[in-house]
Amino acid sequence: MADLGFDFSDDDYEQDESLLEHQDDTQEEDALNNKENQQQEHDASEPHIVDDPQEYTSAEAEAASPSSNTTSTALIQTMSEDPIEDELEDELLADENVTPIERVYGFRENDALINRLLLAKELSSALEEISLTEAIEDVLPIMDKLACDADDTVKETFASELDQILLYFYKNLPAMFSKSDPSTPQEKTFAPLIIRILLDQSSGVASLGQQAIVSVVTELRRLSDQDPLFQQVINCEIFKGVIEGLMLIVDGKKKPPRTKGQGDEEDEDAHDDRAEALKYHRVSIDDGITSERRRSSATPGFETSLNIHHAPPSDDEFDQGEISLAKITCISLIASIVGAFDAEKCTEECLPIIEQLSSDSLFYVRKEAATAVGCLAQVVDQKVAEERLLPLFRKFAEDQIWHVRRSCVMTLPQLCGVLSEESKTELTVTSVETFRNDVSRNVRNAMADIVGELVAKFLPEGWEQTGQPGKMPEPLLQYFLSLGSNVNNSNNQMLKLEIDRTYICAYNFPAVVLTAGVDYWNTHLRDTYLNLTKDYQIKVRCTFAHSLHDIARIIGPERTERDLVQIFALYLMDLDDVKQGVLEHLADFLGTLAVSSRNEYIPILAEVWDGVSSNWHLRNILAAQLMEISMLFDASRVVEHILPLVVRACHDEFAAVRETGVNVFPVVLDVVKHAVEEDGESLSQAEGYGDDITENKRNFALALLSHVMERLDEFARSENYRGRLVFAQICKALIEAGIGASDFASFFLPRLAPLAYDPVVNVRIAASRTIGTIYTNEPFRKELSEIAAPSRTVNQAGESGHALDQMTYRFALDKDGDVRSFVMPFVDPEILEKQREKEMQAAVQIAEAAIEARAEENEHFNEDDEDEDDEDDDDEEDDDDDEQDDDEDDAEEDVTDEEVDKKLKLDTEESEESATPMQDVERAGSPEKDSIEPMDISTTLTATDMETAPKAEQALPESTPEPENKMDDEDEIMSDAEPVAETAKPTHTPSTEITLKQPTTSTATTTALTPTTPPTATTAIALPRSSAMDDNDD
Repeated sequence: MADLGFDFSDDDYEQDESLLEHQDDTQEEDALNNKENQQQEHDASEPHIVDDPQEYTSAEAEAASPSSNTTSTALIQTMSEDPIEDELEDELLADENVTPIERVYGFRENDALINRLLLAKELSSALEEISLTEAIEDVLPIMDKLACDADDTVKETFASELDQILLYFYKNLPAMFSKSDPSTPQEKTFAPLIIRILLDQSSGVASLGQQAIVSVVTELRRLSDQDPLFQQVINCEIFKGVIEGLMLIVDGKKKPPRTKGQGDEEDEDAHDDRAEALKYHRVSIDDGITSERRRSSATPGFETSLNIHHAPPSDDEFDQGEISLAKITCISLIASIVGAFDAEKCTEECLPIIEQLSSDSLFYVRKEAATAVGCLAQVVDQKVAEERLLPLFRKFAEDQIWHVRRSCVMTLPQLCGVLSEESKTELTVTSVETFRNDVSRNVRNAMADIVGELVAKFLPEGWEQTGQPGKMPEPLLQYFLSLGSNVNNSNNQMLKLEIDRTYICAYNFPAVVLTAGVDYWNTHLRDTYLNLTKDYQIKVRCTFAHSLHDIARIIGPERTERDLVQIFALYLMDLDDVKQGVLEHLADFLGTLAVSSRNEYIPILAEVWDGVSSNWHLRNILAAQLMEISMLFDASRVVEHILPLVVRACHDEFAAVRETGVNVFPVVLDVVKHAVEEDGESLSQAEGYGDDITENKRNFALALLSHVMERLDEFARSENYRGRLVFAQICKALIEAGIGASDFASFFLPRLAPLAYDPVVNVRIAASRTIGTIYTNEPFRKELSEIAAPSRTVNQAGESGHALDQMTYRFALDKDGDVRSFVMPFVDPEILEKQREKEMQAAVQIAEAAIEARAEENEHFNEDDEDEDDEDDDDEEDDDDDEQDDDEDDAEEDVTDEEVDKKLKLDTEESEESATPMQDVERAGSPEKDSIEPMDISTTLTATDMETAPKAEQALPESTPEPENKMDDEDEIMSDAEPVAETAKPTHTPSTEITLKQPTTSTATTTALTPTTPPTATTAIALPRSSAMDDNDD
């Protein structure tokens, strides 16, 4: 029957007679049970016939009456309710405070389900709290009982902790488990318990048990490097005890484990023997244990043992299903732990078991055997692989069941990895021709799945260092390319079923290009690659987008520019999923291009940023790539194209993007500073700075550095709190990147100091975190303390000190706990207390000054009231003087024009003389000035300012310094930065020294990060002060 895509065909399976018989028996039992159930229902539906009429009492009649029907139903329902859930909850609450060791000793008194569950979970912890003697006498019986518990949940919990329990005994008694007696191979080991777990009817229990064995073998293998005794534990306990024990069940020499309750007497005797042996071989025994706590194996409830001894069953009772399960478990366990054995043991003991079971009549046994061939191939040598494993592979490749053939296909790469070049090529060609045309779709898909791994097996040794391609067979290459084309498939249904083959081809394309080499690109690979990159499936294009840089690295810059740049530009305009694959490796792809081509594509970064403006995740990825992209270009292009993107990232509305942009600034600053140190030799463009090329490059590098520092200064003086927050984060990033202490002290520390008084708590938190970073870097802190000049910032106590110390104690006295948390470990409590007292005194002085100002203001208002009363008294005198005023007016009319001009000239001279504020203040305080006249408008403060000044002083918080002093400090900070040239034509060679000068006095001006510029240069770093800052000055 042809394979139409279905996994189950007529000739795919071989029906086993035992399975058919078991199925028939099951059907007969189900029919019998159904018949019994129907008979019971029929009996219940028929009326009860009473032989003796007297037995029908009045009570029964009352119960049978309709009136009592509801009451009887409720009563029956109440009596039939199962209170197990409530009891379990009560037991759980009662056992919450019970320790693991108490639960172990109380197990025989309370074997409830919840207690068994908790005991199985905590048994490994209890072993650490008891002595080895107690573990042998008390824990071993519990392990037996938990392993054959009637509840699967208990067994699953116990199996999940089995590895820790076994390792406890193996580590403390390695000598006991490293000796194997051939006459009694399982009498004194944990092998029977392990076999019981592995052959459990619950797949969850068996799976957890196998994982526990693999974990135990892995740990013992690691310990065997220090003590060879642990390798003997693996050989004796795991291989001889478990694997050979399973083979004894397979060969019929040993019975499989039975259910609970069978063979209890023999189990009891076997447990006594094992306990005595463990006590004899123990490493250390705590003899202080009391006899009352010792328990014998005869204690009721602990009769079950690790050994699997049962009454001899008859031949009819022998379970063939258990034998088949033992076969599968044995092969799977060998495949899982084969790496723990050496090549000789695998060849002599493991391989014969696989060969024996490779001809089993059950297909799932052969399937597991085919899988084990690949695992053995990783351990045995080349000769054994070619002589014994290769025939097994070819045998499984011709199996009639597709499950076996599929497992055979999956082991092909592992087997090819150990064969010689000739045998590997022959086997690959044969297998490709066989499996690519298999009748089963699952086998064909499996061949497609392993094609990439199979291709990688043809890479030469040391290809990572040499970069040499391998010798790939032509049929394998043609088969791989056929996966990318479904032209030959005329059946549309088949096309839909095998649609993932295109994705498999796209995923493995880099491995094929690497193995085949560049020579195959133009002849075999190029056309298929270009066609697949435009596939309609998003997952195919995403795969190519993530591997575009790998292909570019393999084929070289010339072929990349010719074939891949168009794909690169196309994917940048694709969907976000495809675009993400390109952006994550943007720097790697640009690095594969030639320098000339690379410089042409850097301007598109701004367009790319605009294209991802609606997706913050892509902006974050692009911002992270700017760090590596900055290292690919010179300083001029970094400042021109990359710095604006970094600034945009720092202004982004998402915090994650801003943090990424902050981390890029140290790289940008390092690139530009490196150009300055090289006198601009690496710069590709330096025009407009003079006729001397060397001088032009040097001046251009200085201008680039000045431009970067301007951007940083804009963050420090930003009116938006996010800008100031970013500046504090940039300072922290620079410290972590290893900036020099001299550079940090000259430019960044003076601008970081005002942030200690920032009104936004987030800014203060970021600045405090930066100070904490300085203190955690002790060498940097010491160098910074030696270089940085004392701060001229006047604190509230009226004293000056070191800027770093002032900021530290300012943050330590902050009212916000998050601000204080970063600096509190680095402050002196005594000094902190003194600073707190000084701030309190300063606050008191400010309050007193405000009170005095308010009193003066009230006194001034009282004087104005008295003046108004005097004006009322003088009204009568004014009436008497009216005639005299009229005479004076007549006299003024007789004044000549010359006298008027002369008087106007004198008034003008007087107004020019009173232009300075200081003269106005002196004139306002002279005794000749009448107190009732209005204040001169040329004075510094107006009457309104005088009224609001005391209120403003009183409203200042304790942690805020006086505004005048703060603004003066900021003016001095800006004056410390030395100017750097933007555009200039020097007349002589300027100084290019970029190291900082050590200040000679406390008032010496600190040197800025930027170097000294030529005399004819214009100042570029000191930005004009904003209007908001001028308002603060007022």
